[in-house]
Amino acid sequence: MSPETYWKRRVFVLLGLLVVVALITYACTRPSSSDIEQTAGEGADPAPEPSQSAEPSSPPSVPPSPSPSDGSSPSGDAGEDGDAQEGDAAEEAEGEGGSGGDSGAAAAEVPAPERDSDPCRPQDIVVTVGTDRDDYAWDAEPELELNVVNTGEQTCTVDVGPESMELRITSGDDRIFSTADCVEGDTSDEVQVRRGVPHTATYTWDRKRSWTDCRDDDVNADRPGTYVATLHGTYDTGTEPAVFRLN
Repeated sequence: MSPETYWKRRVFVLLGLLVVVALITYACTRPSSSDIEQTAGEGADPAPEPSQSAEPSSPPSVPPSPSPSDGSSPSGDAGEDGDAQEGDAAEEAEGEGGSGGDSGAAAAEVPAPERDSDPCRPQDIVVTVGTDRDDYAWDAEPELELNVVNTGEQTCTVDVGPESMELRITSGDDRIFSTADCVEGDTSDEVQVRRGVPHTATYTWDRKRSWTDCRDDDVNADRPGTYVATLHGTYDTGTEPAVFRLN
C-alpha cells in the first residue's frame, strides 16, 4: 500500500467520523415535534374566551304556582286557599252587615209618626203666661204668650183653645178683656206635646174691651196704666200672671 492511499483512507475515516459526530450532535440539539407544537402554541395569540354577556345564562325556570281550582295542588295549599277565601267572604259579609247595621241604626233614630195620644193630665202641664214687652206705646198692641210644657212621662194632647186656656186682662178690679168672650163654634185647639218640649201659643190684643154678653160696644182700653194677664181654665194650676203697662 502506498503512502498516498494510506492517507486517503485516513482522511475518509476522519470525514466519516466527523459526519457521524455531526449527525449525533444535530440529533441531540434538534427540537422534538412536541417541543415545536408547544412553542407554536405559546407563540400564538390565545383565543378569546366567550363573553358571559354574549350568551346569558337562562334563569332557572320556576314552575307556576297552582291556582286554588287546580286539582293537582297539594291538599295543604288548597286548604289554606279555601280558608283565605272563606275569611275574605266573612269580612265582606261582616262589612256589609256593619253598613246595614248603621243604616238600620240611622233608620231607627228617625222618629216614627206619633199616634193619637191621650189628653194630658192637668197636673202634668205647666203653663207660663208672658208678653213680648213690659211697656207699650200708645199705638202698640200687646202680644200675649202661653208657654206650655209637658212634665209627664208620655206624649199627650193638650187643648190650647180659649175655653181651656182663657187669657183674661184686668186693670185693678176692672175686667178689660178675655179670649173666651163671644167665641163661636168649636174653639178647641189640640196639640201634642212631648215631655220637656215647650209649645208656645200667642194672642194679639187689639187694646179693646170685650164682654161676656157680647154687647156691640167698640170701646178702646187706651187708658194709661198697669194691666195684668192671668190664665183661667182647665190647666190653671197656680200659673203666675204677666204684668205690663200701657202708655
